[in-house]
Formats: sequence, structure tokens, C-alpha cells
Amino acid sequence: MEIFHRHSWDVDFEEAIRIQNELSQYVRLKDDFEKIESLSGIGIAFSLSKNEIVVTSIEFSYPDLVIKNESFEKAKLRFPYVSGLFAFSAGPYILSILQRCGLPDLAIFQGRGIAHPRKIGLATHMGILLDTPTIACSRTPLWNDYEKPETKKGSYTFYSEGKKIGATLRSKDNTKPIFITPGHKISLKSSIGIILNCCNKFRLPEPIRRAHILAKNMRGS
Repeated sequence: MEIFHRHSWDVDFEEAIRIQNELSQYVRLKDDFEKIESLSGIGIAFSLSKNEIVVTSIEFSYPDLVIKNESFEKAKLRFPYVSGLFAFSAGPYILSILQRCGLPDLAIFQGRGIAHPRKIGLATHMGILLDTPTIACSRTPLWNDYEKPETKKGSYTFYSEGKKIGATLRSKDNTKPIFITPGHKISLKSSIGIILNCCNKFRLPEPIRRAHILAKNMRGS
């Protein structure tokens, strides 16, 4: 697996922010793929008392969502868990696990994509390094003043900061919405469609739902 942009992970907060600002110039928010036939959900769990992180990857076929492989990695944290700099805590282990498992056509992350103070949340950061399409999906609001969509599955509203950077999506009838932002090499419209296709019985898309469960199980108590 080739990493498109390489940088050191052994950095302080100031250097991490500088790296984010530099990488942000490479973000692409247009569909840059022909067909999605495989996608991976990335799960992350912390044990702050042990200073450990668990990263999981579950690869699915798409659109039928049959599991193809799964893997996990547990390691000591080298960078503290800091808001806005999440990629520096989890990034090295995500790259390591995908190097072992192989890179899917698309990866889905919990958390943030371009809805980030420097427009480079975890999904965007990893997408740029891997040069692959990525999407971010969160079950908690990424913006405070969002407009609620209708209660029917598939309904959504856009969030804009001068331009549309995310969507509040109803992934299941009469449930709380989820929050979608593109990461890299994909449009917001395609991000919404793919996430919706991955939501079957549950509110969260199956790839990250399963990856999160695996991460929690591998972390233990």
C-alpha cells in the first residue's frame, strides 16, 4: 500500500496543526472513483487508564454488505487524545492495519471529515494520506444549529459554512439523525447515498457499527 503524503507522527501540538494546514490544500470533494465494490468500516476504542488504543477494520463487499475480512490492532498511545487532532492518535495504527488488510475502494470513519476547524478531520486526513475516498459519520451533532430533517428514512438537511459541508441524515424512520461529512475524493451527495445504503436495521451504517463493536470487545474492560 502506497501512502500518498507522508509525515512524521512524532510531533507536538503546534507541528500537528501545521501538518493539518499543509495537508488541507490537497482535499478533493468531487467523486474520484469509477465504482465502489468494497468498503471498510474503521472502529476505534481507547483505554485511557492503560494509555492504549484499539483500531479495527472490517471490510465489506458493496452494496450487498457481506463481510470479507476483519482485523484489529492494539497499541500504546503515542499521541494524547486531543480534540481536533484525533488523526495523530489513531492515524499510525489505521495505516498499519490497512497495510495488512489491503486498501478498500472506500473507508468510513466515525467522527469528522471536512467539518473540522481546519477542514481536516480524521476521515479527511486518512483519505489524503491513502489517496482514497473516505466518509465521516457521527451519531452526535457536529454543528449546533442544524435543521432537523423529516422523520422518514432518507430525509436529510444540509449544513453550510458558505458552502455545503455536511448533512443531517435520517437513517431510520423516527430515530435520531446521524451526521455525514465527506472526507476526501467524494462528494457530499455520494457520501449521503452510500451511508444510507449501509443503514439496514440500525441507525448507524453497518460497517462502522460492526467495527466499533469489535473495537470495544478487543479493548476489554
